[in-house]
Amino acid sequence: MAKLSIYFHTLKYLKFTQVYHRILKRFIHPKVNSVIGVQALSHGKWVTQELYDQKFLNETDVEFLNHKGAVHSISDWNNDKEEKLWLYNLHYFDDLNSLGSQNRKTLQKYWVDKWIDENPASGKGNGWESYTLSLRVVNWTKALLSGLGADEIILNSLAQQADFLSQDLEKHLLGNHYFVNLKALLFAGCFFKGKEADIWLALALKGYESELKEQVLGDGGSFELTPMYHTIMLTDLLDLYNLFNTFPSRVSENLVELTKQTIIKMFGWLHIMNLGDGKLSFFNDSAFCIAPENKTLREYAAKLGFTISELKIPEEALLIHNLQNSGYVSVKSTEINLIADLAPVGPSYIPGHAHADSLTFELSLGKSRIFVNSGTSLYGMSNERLRQRGTSAHNTVEINSQNSSEVWSGFRVARRANIGNRVVGRVTPEQTVEFSARHNGYKKQGINCIHHRTWNISLNTCEIKDFLQGDFTSAFGYLHLHPDIKVISCDSNKCIFNSEEYEIELKVIGADLALDDSTWHPEFGVVVSSKKLTLNYKEPRVSYQINWKKR
Repeated sequence: MAKLSIYFHTLKYLKFTQVYHRILKRFIHPKVNSVIGVQALSHGKWVTQELYDQKFLNETDVEFLNHKGAVHSISDWNNDKEEKLWLYNLHYFDDLNSLGSQNRKTLQKYWVDKWIDENPASGKGNGWESYTLSLRVVNWTKALLSGLGADEIILNSLAQQADFLSQDLEKHLLGNHYFVNLKALLFAGCFFKGKEADIWLALALKGYESELKEQVLGDGGSFELTPMYHTIMLTDLLDLYNLFNTFPSRVSENLVELTKQTIIKMFGWLHIMNLGDGKLSFFNDSAFCIAPENKTLREYAAKLGFTISELKIPEEALLIHNLQNSGYVSVKSTEINLIADLAPVGPSYIPGHAHADSLTFELSLGKSRIFVNSGTSLYGMSNERLRQRGTSAHNTVEINSQNSSEVWSGFRVARRANIGNRVVGRVTPEQTVEFSARHNGYKKQGINCIHHRTWNISLNTCEIKDFLQGDFTSAFGYLHLHPDIKVISCDSNKCIFNSEEYEIELKVIGADLALDDSTWHPEFGVVVSSKKLTLNYKEPRVSYQINWKKR
């Protein structure tokens, strides 16, 4: 019965088109066709930007997700001893647009030829799945535009891959998968000429504008509600704007302008959601070294003619950013960066990258991260994947040992929290600001309890007040410390710890405080030992008083 409930509360959010295309995929399969790839003439200049770390180390050795491997034989492309995500990365060919690419063209051409020789056009294997096809089609095309050197074999293979992809768009998933499918067809449709290229381009244009308008919210955030996937999509749009300028006759001026304005909005959201070190905050599935660095994207945008400026923050002043569409709240000063998750679980019909993290927050002082969410070190189906998605891996409250939303499997969510009573105030003349919200995630899972949380922030303090309205057997709050934080002392109601620049004091009322071991996951394949503060709630009302001063 419990399993039926999980399936029901997961499937009820799906769109009809997802269900329809999932059924369709069982009966209709893409065909491998021979396609002659004829490169179109460009009327603009492609702008080359190196985005990633090197992946192909030599003619056999590779490194993805902080794990080294090798391709010695055909079977190694689909080696079931490797993690699925690692194998996908092997087929992406991000290396073609990585740092130092211009000095490794011979090695990169070797790997392209190797892939063609050892991944026959059978439509089988990791390299022929739609998502991997999409990323590889784009990476190969960008490399060819950047001077890799196109021969007939490569052009025909690339065209064949685009044709196969055009028959197998991921409409059963939608979201970021479908968007990168469209991106790949836009690239192939512009790069090639002929009847097939026109079909790919028309198919992509049919979905691109509507997906762009749906997937980028009014405040500039990606509807995946994760800074990492937001940055990935921003990279996609910079690539597409680059492509449209290279082949200006293939798309309308209105579509180019829409893409341009969306890029500007997305940079604005990204700046607001950065912490003091200028890097991504960790909400939902987020980690470093998957998307390009923020500074790299600013360089790319500048090359394309954008003027992207950093946020200006006055001295001795607080700024609050209420991202109403995506749900986050950010408070900044020249010293403080606090970001709070008052966001829904989303998108409702594809919440695969959502965590049970309602009302969590992250805080940095200066360039040092203080309180951090767990990050993400792996995908797939495992207890560790579930733990990293769970409530206790975030800076919020776990009631009766349940997650605030019912995350399950690797990428599923059943009953999920709704945010209510969301109130975001303005900064007072005394430079204080308050905001609050509640969620009903536990009540939706049969626990008669609502979690209310209020933040009150000044230039050197942050007070967090929790109210657990209703009945509960146990409640634990968590504050995860960045690994660089040094704990000086800790007792049942007070803890003192240092960052590089600040001394921070935490006082707790209504709960017993303990210092426990934890882990932080800043990159895939990386586990860093850290500490967490565990608060055992003794009363329904608990407050945290956080004070800091320069050391």
